[in-house]
Amino acid sequence: MCDFFSALVTRDHRVLFCEETSHDTLIARAGFTDVDLHLRHWVRVELRPDGDGWQALRVDETTAPSWFDHIEDTDRVRAVADRVRPSWAAYKATYVPALAAYEATRATAHAAAYDAARALAWAAYEAAPALAAYDAARAPAWAAYETALSSMDGYLHANARTTTHPAS
Repeated sequence: MCDFFSALVTRDHRVLFCEETSHDTLIARAGFTDVDLHLRHWVRVELRPDGDGWQALRVDETTAPSWFDHIEDTDRVRAVADRVRPSWAAYKATYVPALAAYEATRATAHAAAYDAARALAWAAYEAAPALAAYDAARAPAWAAYETALSSMDGYLHANARTTTHPAS
């Protein structure tokens, strides 16, 4: 997907574009079938802004078809992109700050809601009678488990420190 301007150049050197940057959208809207490049009468192209100008035209295919005139078709695509660019800039000037404000508000709300929900859930978890019952059942079972293991050779007690090391 292109950053700004995607188009299809046809064999008769028309430049087809829309408000989307997806070649798939362009292909569907044009009613084209995406068959083998050598059987098609169109090619995918992209332009990316570079300051007030453009980067080199990119043919978004494995190769450019023989009918594609790189110099003339590049000029055609740039001419269309130059006409579209002011509208894109106006749109971007509106949506970028709006998106940033939305993301900041969403992030703050998410963080506050998450922290509040987590605190409530943790308090409910700790206050639940099930936790106390679990701890009451687990403690003697754990003690019995430790006692059984402590009689086995090689068991390391939690408070024991080995001072001798076996040979490797």
